[in-house]
Amino acid sequence: MDIASKVAAVLFGLFILWGLIKFVRSNPESLSWESLNKSFGAMGILAIILIAFIAVVVMLLRRT
Repeated sequence: MDIASKVAAVLFGLFILWGLIKFVRSNPESLSWESLNKSFGAMGILAIILIAFIAVVVMLLRRT
C-alpha cells in the first residue's frame, strides 16, 4: 500500500469518526442502557437464527 492510499484511509476513518461523534451528540439517547439492551437482544436472536441456518446447511451438505 503506497503512502497516498494510507493517507486516504486515515482521512476516511477520521471522516467516519467525525460523523459518529456528530450523530451521538445529536442523539444521546441512542447510547442509553435501555436502547443498547434492546439492540443486543435483537442481535442475539438474529445470531442464534444464523447459527441454526448454517448448521442446517452444513448437515445438508454432509449428506451429499
